[in-house]
Amino acid sequence: MNIFITGATGQLGNYAIDYLKEFAPEANLFGLARTKPAAEKLEKRGVSARIADFSDKDSLVKAFDGMDRLLFISIPQANLQANVVAAAKEVGIKFIAYTSINGIKYPKMGLESNHRQTELLISESGIKHTFLRNSWYLAMAKGPIDAAIKTGKYYYLSDGKVSFATRQEYAEAAARAVSTADFGEIVELGRNAFTEIDLAHALEKATGKNFEIKQVDAKTYSEHLAPYSDAGFEVYMQEYIKNGNNGESEVNQRDFEKVIGHPLAPLSKAIETIL
Repeated sequence: MNIFITGATGQLGNYAIDYLKEFAPEANLFGLARTKPAAEKLEKRGVSARIADFSDKDSLVKAFDGMDRLLFISIPQANLQANVVAAAKEVGIKFIAYTSINGIKYPKMGLESNHRQTELLISESGIKHTFLRNSWYLAMAKGPIDAAIKTGKYYYLSDGKVSFATRQEYAEAAARAVSTADFGEIVELGRNAFTEIDLAHALEKATGKNFEIKQVDAKTYSEHLAPYSDAGFEVYMQEYIKNGNNGESEVNQRDFEKVIGHPLAPLSKAIETIL
């Protein structure tokens, strides 16, 4: 079996490669690289590299030649992703595992539009598929976490709920999905939704420290985070959580645990992976 991984040189792709070597040791792994140095790094990991670019469909057709299954790690540009689907159909790929977004029917800061378009293209292609509807990366919370560790204060804006999981957890699900092609059309992947207070207490458990946990206004929050992260993005994310109508409170980890075959680690253990 030949499995191709787009995004093979990125963080999620690298973790997925590790899991695929474990779950499907008999499979031949191929990965997309955009440059020769990136291709050489893949080759050193035992992955056959093929140089291609999402903007060049012909290069993708050549890269996908002979592939049975595709782990399609998404990018934000729907028009470029259309080239991936078209190339996969042209060469006769039999199965696609595509990393989409959790709660796709809700507003997701505009990202839902790209994923809706790409999911539709994959469905219309007639290729068997699983849409891996991932929630947010826990690493997106690293700024507030770093600020708390440095200052002893965990500040937050929103009392709403959100779902984060680690890249490693999403990569494990992706590797199991593409190696088995056995989880149906859609799996919603996310940790049980939690509040900022839940996250702060999990951080206390992970670090053995106590924090001043306090809801503050946007100005105070931004000033608190500024030395440690992109405060503008963090405020935007907190406003997204605060505004609701985003499906976050509905997220649970049932599908996730079904795909990976074991319980997710507690939130405190997940936090340890990004400290």
